[in-house]
Amino acid sequence: MRTLVEGSAPDVRIEVLIEGEGPDVVLLPSAGRGAEDFALLQAALAKAGYRSLAVNPRGAGNSSSPEASLTFRDVAADVAAVIDQLANGTAHLVGHALGNTVARATASFHPDRVRTVTAMPVGGHNVDAYPPDAEVMRHFARCHDESLSDEQRLESIGVVFFAPGNDASSWLHGWYPEASAISAAMQRSDPAEWAMAGEAPMLVVHPLDDAMFPRRAGHEFAMLLGERVQYVEIARCGHAILPEQPDLVASVLVAFLEANA
Repeated sequence: MRTLVEGSAPDVRIEVLIEGEGPDVVLLPSAGRGAEDFALLQAALAKAGYRSLAVNPRGAGNSSSPEASLTFRDVAADVAAVIDQLANGTAHLVGHALGNTVARATASFHPDRVRTVTAMPVGGHNVDAYPPDAEVMRHFARCHDESLSDEQRLESIGVVFFAPGNDASSWLHGWYPEASAISAAMQRSDPAEWAMAGEAPMLVVHPLDDAMFPRRAGHEFAMLLGERVQYVEIARCGHAILPEQPDLVASVLVAFLEANA
């Protein structure tokens, strides 16, 4: 089911894809991507007895377009508004790639709305410490460049987001360039305000072939938060993670949710 709810401002609408019944799990997508990326995970969560709310951020799907003045607090407030209107006030948060920063910001700015935070992977607060390789960033700029052929884009998507040998075609489409304003809002924010995700229990799922966030970045964050964090590494997947290892990701997430019921 698709529905539109009010965002953090009266003229803002946020589209949410809802599936299943049970405790609420809010799913937040990667930069420039949409809620459809969570289709396999939503099916797995429904089977496990959870209700998932996959969010199209501003600029994706039928959600409102982002304003130039959009702040990261606005982005987090949109998620809090979804929780208030659809999840009876509290929910587990799952953030994929850039969505992990949105999940952590929501847990920091609206801690009473958040039961747990899952980051797949964790990053964005420490880009200066772990900058992506220049060749990776060259390919990043090509991923949704419509002037390129599908073959050229598919090559770049594979380099940036997928483990060697994995099929990257599922990410050839489904891009919302306007939603990249969320990334710009994050870059203008102060990570000290949101990086620790408040005090919520956390799961960090780190793909071992991630060209954007190295293993040491995820491990360092887990060590910093100590017993608050469960840290899991998954082989043979990259930054995309969701279409690469869907069954393993789902099983790790469901086990964490059950442990924090």
